[in-house]
Amino acid sequence: MRRFLFLPLLALTLASALAATIPAASTSDSISYMPDLLNQPAVCNDLKLTPIQKVRIDAIRAEYRAKVGVVSSAGLLDTTLDSKAEKKLASYHASCNQRVLRILTPAQRIRFREIERQFQGGLFLLSPSEQNLLKLTPDQRHKAAEILSVDSAKASEVQKAFLAGKKSALRKEIDLHRIQRTTARSLLHLLTPEQKTEWLASLGTPVKK
Repeated sequence: MRRFLFLPLLALTLASALAATIPAASTSDSISYMPDLLNQPAVCNDLKLTPIQKVRIDAIRAEYRAKVGVVSSAGLLDTTLDSKAEKKLASYHASCNQRVLRILTPAQRIRFREIERQFQGGLFLLSPSEQNLLKLTPDQRHKAAEILSVDSAKASEVQKAFLAGKKSALRKEIDLHRIQRTTARSLLHLLTPEQKTEWLASLGTPVKK
């Protein structure tokens, strides 16, 4: 069976490929898919999104899903389109995040960055701008890339087993969640005590569920 377009941890792979050259409060290199995270009621309430902001973000989310549907359908018909499809999805992901950030106010952007850290945990350290903020050394960045490569390969195998009928949907989700938790822990272990303290301070106040 062919490799499915939406490989596990795709968002994490995207993050490692995107450049970070603007201030952390306004970066779009996040591993999060912002429109979906902003669809969480607790997040909307925390940021105090206005009705107009919600409508505009909903429109971005709907447009993205439509584009993903087209890419997915094309990939199912032509198995040679995988690499092109993944590049398109990466482009859509980054574009959507950039558009969402333009909708948020400067204060909302800063708070949203804290919320992303809370929701993503150690996985957020795959964001290049986050690595810059914490001043990760070249060796730390190299080890982070190695962790991502190894764990993404494991996740890909889980997905392939599911598509081949060797794993149930429940087993797949359990295995992927376990891999992501392992990735998050491994990334946090890369931080020095000082970096860990700075990271914890950057989480901000917890979002009220």
